[in-house]
Amino acid sequence: MATLNGFSMRFAISRVCLQGGVLSTLPWCLVVDDLLARLSGNGVFIQGYTEDVSLLMVGTFPNTVSRLVQWALLTVETRCNKVRLSVNPDKTGLTLTRKRKLLGFFEPQFFGVKLSILGSVKYLGVILNTRLTCRKHADVKMRKAHNLLWACRRACGVSWGLKPKVVHWLYITVVQSTISFASLVWWPGCQTPSAKKRLNKVQRLAFLGITGAIRTTPTGVMEALTGLPLLDLLIQGEARSAAHRLWSLGCWSYLHPNQGHSCTLTRLQKSEPIFNMGVDVMKPVFNLDLKYKVTMLTREEQTQRTWDSCG
Repeated sequence: MATLNGFSMRFAISRVCLQGGVLSTLPWCLVVDDLLARLSGNGVFIQGYTEDVSLLMVGTFPNTVSRLVQWALLTVETRCNKVRLSVNPDKTGLTLTRKRKLLGFFEPQFFGVKLSILGSVKYLGVILNTRLTCRKHADVKMRKAHNLLWACRRACGVSWGLKPKVVHWLYITVVQSTISFASLVWWPGCQTPSAKKRLNKVQRLAFLGITGAIRTTPTGVMEALTGLPLLDLLIQGEARSAAHRLWSLGCWSYLHPNQGHSCTLTRLQKSEPIFNMGVDVMKPVFNLDLKYKVTMLTREEQTQRTWDSCG
């Protein structure tokens, strides 16, 4: 409801929250905020970003975890029915990370649809498999970067097409940004010899487009000419930069500092002790208590105040 000069107008959203609008985020936050508060702290870790919500349950016994999953999904279903929010169960993915053979886990139901256990799920552009190795995500990223480079290569040749400066800009802006997205999570997937070999093939294709060299030119020579780092080193650098930024903001978890993707911060601080020092970074704090009041004057009141000040 909005009020101005004694005139009030009330708006009500009856069906859906349109994406891309100014008011679309506010109704969504009002609906999901209560759901996040209900599920948090009951053995369920829930995280929401825009219209995507993820649920994480940890347990020792599969039957206990399955009952916890079913309770969480039932809570979500009840809340959605109460606020008339529709959720597509066909777009809901379920995966398990385990080290032993799975016994006693039953598939939960969500809006009358039984959720099957998938080998991998995609959340916020990152593909997570059952072993959390991120190899599948690395393969998808390298294939996508290769396709993007070939799309750029169709627009240029050795003696025609785009200028080398433009191809260099496309590679830095489009390809490198795409392949290094969320590198803090999946950087261990590109450290194998086969992954490094595929990354070198992708970068070599970019070098040929930037320099216009013949196909027999060594990759090391083109790398020295362009001054671009190797993609595996670029991904590690982006991951370390993100880890240090989160550590400076106090958002880094030390649950497994020497395992998986979390070891990048440990390696950085051991190799360069200067990164153990604090940095000039402040965590933003939202203060929603307004200490001021906004008064909207009418045209007549504004005119009267102007004459009074002149007189």
